[in-house]
Amino acid sequence: MTPSDEHVLEIDGREVGVTHPDKVFFSEHGETKLDLVNHYLRFAEPLMRTMGGRPTLMQRFPEGADGPSFFQKRVPKSAPDWLETTIVSTPNGTTSRALVAADLAHVVWAVNIGCLGFHVWPYLADDSDHSDELRLDLDPQPGTDFTHVRAAAAAVRAFLDELGIVGYPKTTGNRGVHVYVRLEPRWDSY
Repeated sequence: MTPSDEHVLEIDGREVGVTHPDKVFFSEHGETKLDLVNHYLRFAEPLMRTMGGRPTLMQRFPEGADGPSFFQKRVPKSAPDWLETTIVSTPNGTTSRALVAADLAHVVWAVNIGCLGFHVWPYLADDSDHSDELRLDLDPQPGTDFTHVRAAAAAVRAFLDELGIVGYPKTTGNRGVHVYVRLEPRWDSY
């Protein structure tokens, strides 16, 4: 790799390499891997408030957003020593060593390996027995479209407002909406 093939950033006290920074990740407008890194740097505070300290399933698009993708729940063995991980388990009993989005350096490391989708667990890594987030997943069903999802999200918001609860909507994939509700972390994860 030539020096121009890597851009090194100082993030959260760590040097994080961004290899092939000019690689186009979003072809419609020509945004590159480094453009995405800079976007996350600009929005670090709300990003880390949303995903900081949580186990993360990575959705990787090695060839960019238009290419094939895969989900990676296990951190690769080639990951740097400073990368924070945790063991996560699923209801069927399988376990894996997952990335913890401990700080922005972790996010940039994941972007560098082609992660465009961050799917975070509804609990903090240091308290996996107690969820602190409820997620309502609103997806269009056959014969419906995003207009119906928006109407459902508005109904959820009205219901939560009646209860005095704040929900935070987030678009998902290309069709749905998740509504996140923060909880007191005393409930079991499953």
